[in-house]
Amino acid sequence: MSGVSSVNSAAFNYIQANKERFGTGAKVGNIKLPNFKKAEINGAYTKTESSMSDEELKEAIVKTAKEDAAKGEFQTTKAFLDLKKEYISSVSPDREGIITNSTKKIFDNKNTAKFKNEKIKTLLEILLEAEKKGDKKKKDDENAVVNMKSDDYFASFDGDKLSYVAFYDSNGDIIAEYSQNGWAHFQTKEESARRHEICSIYNEAWSGAKNGPKHLEGGTTIDAYA
Repeated sequence: MSGVSSVNSAAFNYIQANKERFGTGAKVGNIKLPNFKKAEINGAYTKTESSMSDEELKEAIVKTAKEDAAKGEFQTTKAFLDLKKEYISSVSPDREGIITNSTKKIFDNKNTAKFKNEKIKTLLEILLEAEKKGDKKKKDDENAVVNMKSDDYFASFDGDKLSYVAFYDSNGDIIAEYSQNGWAHFQTKEESARRHEICSIYNEAWSGAKNGPKHLEGGTTIDAYA
C-alpha cells in the first residue's frame, strides 16, 4: 500500500495546488468567476444530472481503477476525474448559479449605493459648506470599506474593488469564497461523503489490480472485481 500512499499524496497535492486559483470564467466587476468546466483540475463542482445510476458509476470506477493500475496511473486520468465529477456533482449545490447571480447582485447593489451616496454627499456639500476638512476626511475614511450581507453572500469592498466575498447554500453553509489570494471552495457534507465513497471503491480496485488477487486459507484464490 506504500505505492498507493505515495501516489495518492502526489495526486492530493496536485489538486490542492490547482484548486486555490480557478478564476478563469467570465469577469464581473474586478474579479473572474470560477470556470466549472475545468472542475477536473480544481475539484470545484456545481449541480449536474448524472448520466448513469450509482451502481453503473461504481462499476465504471472499478474498471477505470484496473486500467489505471495497469498504466501506473493513480487518480489522475481523465476517465477517473470525469467519473468522480459525475458521482459527486449529482449532490452538489448549484455553485455556478449561486456565485454568478450573487456576484452580479453585489456589484449592482454597490453601484446603486455609490450613486445614492454621491448624490447625498453633493447635497450635503451644498448645505454644509462650512463642514470642517478634518471631519470630512474622517467620514471618507469610514466609507472606504463597504460590507454587504444577504442569505446568499457576505461581501466586502475596499474602495471600488471587491476584496472578499463568501457564498452560502440554502442551508447557510459556506460553499465558496473569493479573496485577494484567489478562489477557494468548500465541500458540503453530502459531497464529502460521495467523494470518500467513490475514492474508496477506486483505491480498493486499484490495489487489488496492482497487488494481484487475494488468497484465502486452503489455497483458494478470489478476485473481488472479476
